[in-house]
Amino acid sequence: MRRPTRAQILRRWGLATALFVVVAVLTWGLVLRDRGGPSSTADTTSTAPSTTVPASTAPPTTGSTGVFTPDASPPGPVVGAGPPRTYRVEVEEGTGVAIEEFTAEVERILSDPRGWTAADGLSLQRLPGAAAEMTITLATPATVDLLCYPLDTDGDVSCAQEGRAIINVRRWNEGAEPSQLPPGPYREYLISHEVGHVLGHHHVPCPGPGELAPVMLQQTLGIVPCAPNPWPAPDALAG
Repeated sequence: MRRPTRAQILRRWGLATALFVVVAVLTWGLVLRDRGGPSSTADTTSTAPSTTVPASTAPPTTGSTGVFTPDASPPGPVVGAGPPRTYRVEVEEGTGVAIEEFTAEVERILSDPRGWTAADGLSLQRLPGAAAEMTITLATPATVDLLCYPLDTDGDVSCAQEGRAIINVRRWNEGAEPSQLPPGPYREYLISHEVGHVLGHHHVPCPGPGELAPVMLQQTLGIVPCAPNPWPAPDALAG
């Protein structure tokens, strides 16, 4: 057998090396894909500060009226002494709750000295119409699911999305036993919590056994080992 020339040896070595590199690159690409590396695609979820629940993979299909009655009463007083924030109130037809009743409760809660005016050092005022920065909406469970999408509220909980605190009338009427709050204080928690999201606050854990639950704790789902609390600034002096 003729011995290969030096040129043939180098050419064969080059082909073998190139084949090895190709195999190595393909193998490493498969490893990266399995490990979620650069060849993977990441899931995306809503960046709005609501988040009582995970994102849904499909829009809800249940229908509802989607007709809202806005509060049309004269502007409320300015409460607090800090930078001004304004809000409007609306109620969906079909909730069985009068706009006057809901507006009065929302204004009472947001005007309380234990609320966000103390916790965030701001002032709040209720305004009618589109001039307000924030909207507080009371809606039926089906409409809550639509307004909160892609968050999965499952007809049961509330959320905040894009400057809107969306209150589920089911929770408004029934409260939530895991919170250990009576109906009235639970409503105070519910408004304070969802408005807190609109103001930029996120969920927080219980700080320790026996301590008051922060208002941004998901008290609807449970508070143990904390104690129930509906207010952002529970230690603020009542006026």
